[in-house]
Amino acid sequence: MSEPAPADAIPVGRRVAAGAAFMVAGRIAIRLIGVVSTLILARLLLPEDFGLVGLAAAVITIAEVLTQTNLGLAVIRRPVADRTIYDSAWTLNLLRCLLLGGALAATAGWQAELLGDPRIEAVVMVVGLTIALDGLGSAGIFRLQRELRFDLIFRYEVVTKLFVFCVTIALAVATRDYWCLVLGNLIGRCVSIPYGYWLAPHRPRISFAAGWELLHFSKWMLAANACSAIEGQAANLAIGRIAGLPALGMWQLSWQVGAVPVTELAVPIRGPIYAGYARVQEDRGLLRRHFLAGFGLLCVVLTPLSLGIALVAPEIERLALGPAFAGAAPLIVYCALYAFIDALAHFTFNLFIVLDAQRRMVMAHAALVVVRVPAVIAGAVLAGAEGAGLALVLTAILGFAAWHWQVARLLGHGVADLLGESWRTICAAALMAAAVMALRAALPPAAGFGAAALHLLALMACGAAVHIGAQALLWRLSGMKDGAERQVLSAFAGLLARLRRVPA
Repeated sequence: MSEPAPADAIPVGRRVAAGAAFMVAGRIAIRLIGVVSTLILARLLLPEDFGLVGLAAAVITIAEVLTQTNLGLAVIRRPVADRTIYDSAWTLNLLRCLLLGGALAATAGWQAELLGDPRIEAVVMVVGLTIALDGLGSAGIFRLQRELRFDLIFRYEVVTKLFVFCVTIALAVATRDYWCLVLGNLIGRCVSIPYGYWLAPHRPRISFAAGWELLHFSKWMLAANACSAIEGQAANLAIGRIAGLPALGMWQLSWQVGAVPVTELAVPIRGPIYAGYARVQEDRGLLRRHFLAGFGLLCVVLTPLSLGIALVAPEIERLALGPAFAGAAPLIVYCALYAFIDALAHFTFNLFIVLDAQRRMVMAHAALVVVRVPAVIAGAVLAGAEGAGLALVLTAILGFAAWHWQVARLLGHGVADLLGESWRTICAAALMAAAVMALRAALPPAAGFGAAALHLLALMACGAAVHIGAQALLWRLSGMKDGAERQVLSAFAGLLARLRRVPA
């Protein structure tokens, strides 16, 4: 197929960038809420509380991801989506959630016995009910994604997260018990489900008319989800069973601080980019340019955040987590680096889906799981949570190389093309790391909380200034060509313009 005129591609690129900006803004807001929630809960709960819920969540997440059909991706990828598609997607999602929720509740006692803690039984039953309620959500959310209406998705996610935060903190203050982590999500569905229908109206009806088409698309996604579930929860299960619940609690909180900020940004960026891929999937050259531009954008957004968290991990532990979580700094570093490298690797997944190459993706994913899971278990046996964290980082590096090699074969680009989109970010990150470490060595020891807070602020300001300044300078020296920097500036300028137009 001949390449479309550049003007044909510009609207898609701009809408993708604007959608990414909205989703990033939403995730930043959600992450800020999550950080505040985590810091408050760290003062109210014990590591064992986080470990107990985390161990139960590991098994639940595996079951949930194993049955995830990715119906939204199938709807977005379809050239034309009518009511039959939305009704079928809603029906299949409802059945999945009801069956999964019921299965979790029915096997709650067995899971508690398997994991070695009777308290897990009640936790699993409540989570099963929460998952069952998820099946009632509006299929109109899929339509918003197809139409690139990420401003409304931004609003939906922030409002629901804020409500869950308020409920969870209120329960934690009242009970000082791990149940606040479980009941907060359940009560949150009372707002998220009706609010979803208000933002994206869809009167649901039972339909299986397009069920086989959707399931046919999802068959390889089910296998991919199985790989994701196993590798994603291997560390939680290994640490919980080998090192104990307190160690798992330390890991869970370190993950919330070190990894979730990165993953919360990587996921929303991939959503608009996938929608953009779907619109140019027939033109391999244009698709390659979209992929490389998206990779550069992801690097620009994630690198300073992830590396910054790793650099100030000791200060975060001292100031934010409290004495009950002393020693979490190395885990925060491992979580931040692992999440960053894995996010850059998993960025390739959308290409496999758009090009209908899920079989190749699943085969590669299964091979990496065979390497990662034993490595994580061995790391946990040898050095507890820190050993598992190191194993995750090393296997993430291997995964990054494997995934990008596969995509390069599909699209026809090379290492030089990836470096062309990311070298400025890499250089700026190296300068930021050097500046932060030099400043920490030059600062006098912090005697109290106030001095430690000033140290953290100084390190953060130094890192941000050096990275932004270096990135801007390198971009200018390279001719200010079209790239991730221009995408970021254009996207946020558009976001600010749209926010100014919103009536008071």
